[in-house]
Amino acid sequence: MDEIVFEDKQLESKIWKDRDLVRCRFLRCKIRGMNLSEMTTKDCEFDECDFTGSNLSSSNHRSSVFLNCKFENSDLFAAKFELCRLIGCGFEAANISGISIIEGDWSFANLRFQILDGLNLKGVRFKGTDFAGASLRKCDLRDCIFDEASFFQTKLQDSDLRGASLDKVDLRSAEWKGAKLDIGQAVHFARCYGIEVE
Repeated sequence: MDEIVFEDKQLESKIWKDRDLVRCRFLRCKIRGMNLSEMTTKDCEFDECDFTGSNLSSSNHRSSVFLNCKFENSDLFAAKFELCRLIGCGFEAANISGISIIEGDWSFANLRFQILDGLNLKGVRFKGTDFAGASLRKCDLRDCIFDEASFFQTKLQDSDLRGASLDKVDLRSAEWKGAKLDIGQAVHFARCYGIEVE
């Protein structure tokens, strides 16, 4: 089946009606203010697309790619992303409560001030992701990649970070009470405070 490509389009609602998207590409498309609830995508690519104000609640995405997309003020309540890449995407003022993220790559995403409490995010790649002011309480963060991420005033109470990579992450302003760390992470934590561990 040939790949369907939409480029530099202002997309209309009828494109999405009763349709599961498989192997479609959307390049620099405006998908603003649309009702996309319960839509599904598989092996699709969205590159620099604008989903501002759209309803993607209960949508289901598998092995799809979202590169530098905008989800400002969008509704992703109970959306599911499985083995997806959402690199460089912005979620300013978006509703992502109840979201499900199964593996995948969310590097360099903007998740500032988002509430992700209680999620199982094991193994997800978050390199360079901005979690400033976000809440990740009681999350399973084992084996995640957080290299170069921002944890400025991030709430990590009672979360499990064992096995996660924290290279070049400043841990000093985050809230850690009850969090689980492995030995290597504990050493890194100490060094952030200028403590030498031998």
